[in-house]
Amino acid sequence: MAATFVTLAGLGMLLPLRSDAFAPDTEATSDKTCDKGPLSRPRANCAPAPLPSTGNLYDDCVSRINQLRWECQCLPRLTRWKGGEQCARKHAKYDSRRGIHAGFHNGICEPQGLAQNECPGWPSNSGIIEGCLQAMWDEGPGKRFSKHGHYMNMSNPSYERVACGFAKSADGEIWSVQNFR
Repeated sequence: MAATFVTLAGLGMLLPLRSDAFAPDTEATSDKTCDKGPLSRPRANCAPAPLPSTGNLYDDCVSRINQLRWECQCLPRLTRWKGGEQCARKHAKYDSRRGIHAGFHNGICEPQGLAQNECPGWPSNSGIIEGCLQAMWDEGPGKRFSKHGHYMNMSNPSYERVACGFAKSADGEIWSVQNFR
């Protein structure tokens, strides 16, 4: 069910991340493939095992996005945008009551970023980090935003930061947004 929501939410934007939240391991940094910079397309079927949890949900969210960017396409890390996290949390809470991307579209807070991705109604935080973020990456590559929007936001070279926000809905489901800047 959550994967279906991810596809429907693909019409939205991305989230900002933390610069030191992901440092490629020695195997990835020794990979000569990335020596020449970002790849024009992501590696096919790229699904790296999620990194161990740090115990900090916001760090883990940024780290997973950066892991996908680096290991799948040699893209540089995004920095964790701590200044945008309060707004991202408000978006997640608002959206859990009003629907996907409602807070972003209604401009309920600042700074909200330039783009947003959303994981609506997931059973757990770890499911979002391990499943939803991977599912959004798997939407790419492609040119049609309505079909590939999450991937396009996650891999956009113009974005430098991402802020993750999380909220629990009244029925116990977890909503997360990632605002990109």
